[in-house]
Amino acid sequence: MHLARIAIFDADPAQAKSYIAKAQAALAKAKTDDAVFTKAEADLRTPADMAVAKDASKGTPKAATADAASADKPATAQPPSKPQIAWIPVDAQLTLGEDFTATPEKASAVTEANKSLAKGDQKGAIEKLKLAHVGVSFIMAALPLDKTAADVSQAASLIGQGKYYEANAVLKTAEDGMRFDVVDAVGTPQKASPQPAGKTAQPGAAATDGKSTK
Repeated sequence: MHLARIAIFDADPAQAKSYIAKAQAALAKAKTDDAVFTKAEADLRTPADMAVAKDASKGTPKAATADAASADKPATAQPPSKPQIAWIPVDAQLTLGEDFTATPEKASAVTEANKSLAKGDQKGAIEKLKLAHVGVSFIMAALPLDKTAADVSQAASLIGQGKYYEANAVLKTAEDGMRFDVVDAVGTPQKASPQPAGKTAQPGAAATDGKSTK
């Protein structure tokens, strides 16, 4: 989608049509992809939420921040029901804990987790790391599948009509629908550390970004 927007900005309608057609095909295929997951939008984080969390984590560990925020909220008898919708992952990142120490077993687990992540298998990646006693934070960027597919189809129609400004606006709306699923997992109980988690894996024992189709 973003490449189509760039092509529109560069006044290259042929390229924009090509990119938007590829996006439509990818989204149609994604509807049967195992990587698609169902979750309420309210349970995911917005880009603004992520920016706030990043700033807060400079002085407080993410897990502690989340726990403190939860503790401040009054208990309710029954939370309101949240509509569940389908999401398609478009990007993902694993971040190893501060106390990570590379061993052959852990390095192998990270490699295997990367393979699962590249396939969009978030659960499998986390389980592999937990079994190897690797603490990890997982952040996955996702788009609402049906809404995004509808927006891309509308943009394709507008591009076909030569309405490039309108098409760009629709594609921007689609991109703004991105949300983030954040999971903190610990393989085994570990000693409390005053330092926040956030040490990105290094080459040889480092998690890389696993990406799905945008």
